[in-house]
Amino acid sequence: MEKIRKFFREIRTEIKKIHWPSKEELWGATGVVIIILAVTGIYFAILDLGFTAAMKLLFGALGITYGE
Repeated sequence: MEKIRKFFREIRTEIKKIHWPSKEELWGATGVVIIILAVTGIYFAILDLGFTAAMKLLFGALGITYGE
């Protein structure tokens, strides 16, 4: 039983050491994540459009029809 009490005392001690972010830090980090997601989404959308166009050209040159 004493081990369990010691375990929870140690948990309480460790939780007090945690640095919790302020609202400003939290909003800043959230903004960075949203910007990175938007940039990544645009990047992959451009890649998708490029590969789609390349495949249409390739299939057209080979005389292969698809999706029609």
